[in-house]
Amino acid sequence: MLSKSEAAKRTVIDYEAMVHALGRIATRLTNLIARHAMAQGLEIYLVGGPVRDLLLGKPCADLDFMVATDFAEFALNLQERYGGLLKWYKPFGTAKWWLDTDAAREFAQSEVDITLQVDFARARSETYPQPATLPRVRSGTVEQDMSRRDFSINALAMQLSPAEKYGQVLDVCGGLRDLREGRIRVLHSRSFSDDPTRILRALRFAARLDFDLDTRTADWLSAALPILAKVSGARLRNEIDLILEERRSSEILLRLNELGALRQIHADFHVLPQLAEALQSAEDHAPPWNAGDADKRALRWTLLLAGAGEAGARCLARRLDLGRKLTDSAAATSRIMANSAQLGDSTCRPSTVVPLLDDAPKAAIHATWLLLRDCHAATKRLEDFMMRWRHLRPHTRGDDLLALGLPPGPLYKTILKRLRDAWIDGELCTADDEGALLTQLLAETDESDESSERQGSCKDLPADCGA
Repeated sequence: MLSKSEAAKRTVIDYEAMVHALGRIATRLTNLIARHAMAQGLEIYLVGGPVRDLLLGKPCADLDFMVATDFAEFALNLQERYGGLLKWYKPFGTAKWWLDTDAAREFAQSEVDITLQVDFARARSETYPQPATLPRVRSGTVEQDMSRRDFSINALAMQLSPAEKYGQVLDVCGGLRDLREGRIRVLHSRSFSDDPTRILRALRFAARLDFDLDTRTADWLSAALPILAKVSGARLRNEIDLILEERRSSEILLRLNELGALRQIHADFHVLPQLAEALQSAEDHAPPWNAGDADKRALRWTLLLAGAGEAGARCLARRLDLGRKLTDSAAATSRIMANSAQLGDSTCRPSTVVPLLDDAPKAAIHATWLLLRDCHAATKRLEDFMMRWRHLRPHTRGDDLLALGLPPGPLYKTILKRLRDAWIDGELCTADDEGALLTQLLAETDESDESSERQGSCKDLPADCGA
């Protein structure tokens, strides 16, 4: 990666820099799009994050193009020539082009399985009718398009057409200077109130690039925190998804927590102190049970919401529109964490712990195991549950109890639970042991029934009976 000062001095991006950041296939696709634009006389740019990362010499997976005028015919011609799927988002003046392996091989001349995604947008300007709402978009100039972006370092463009300007960097908003000085800066005082999700993005980019927030940007960010409450759950969820994929995700989330941003999203939203260690452990340590099919996204979200409490986790998951699976995992983790003292108490019989864990999703058990790694007794019980206890069931079934003459009823559940508890607690080792305990339980049941009958008979006698 280039130093910040080296990046800021570059005003032209060459082919080798593109290959280093984008890879040869994406660079070839970029040049193909450039040649088609040159042939049609279109002014086209690579914009935003890809240009920032090209200047820093960092790998980049995105390809975002801005066309100075209408690009509908241009995009359709590319699709007709190379295939893939083209989807339009007309209210925003954008389109997305997906190239599968067959389409990509048309230009890449490679047998490697690849999937590429390209975003096209017309140069536009935008206004926000209300804070935290989606903008109203209309056609604009290239300069207006740069000025509507979130941060100066993302308001950079690399011109691809016409040919004589290929590779030139367009810097309308001072992004090169901020790259050199390692600074995250918004472009105007209303930036965070217009789009409060920029609060989350500002801290994400600051951590990823090891940049600092500009002083006025930090002040405007703090002032706009309450507006996060107005942002839709889906938009917030998408931003947090991106944070959770970052290498320094825990640092970003803890900073948001410290600023009070999470509380603005929901009153119960705060992170546990051990979140950073748990997220790192999720990458470095696998539990002893088979967790090879673990859903990493579900695990990260479950860890994040574990501090909200069971009811709070459910409300927060609904606020962020996380779906039933993640909601159940987060609530179960909060419930188990609230009873962590019981998990770590060696005097508690295993059968008293198992009901706490029986209905919990795998992601909840995994998350709790990570959060309680400092408590050996608790993690050992979680491991025993996943590897042994949850699989234990008595040999006896309801049909067996019926065959023994026991009338169907609540007693079935009581007896079967007692037999399972005995297996979990190590009281039973063989089927014969279970048979002996079952015989004892049935005898106790008979004695109890006889006692109840005698008591009932006595109640029916006259008051002077036996006088």
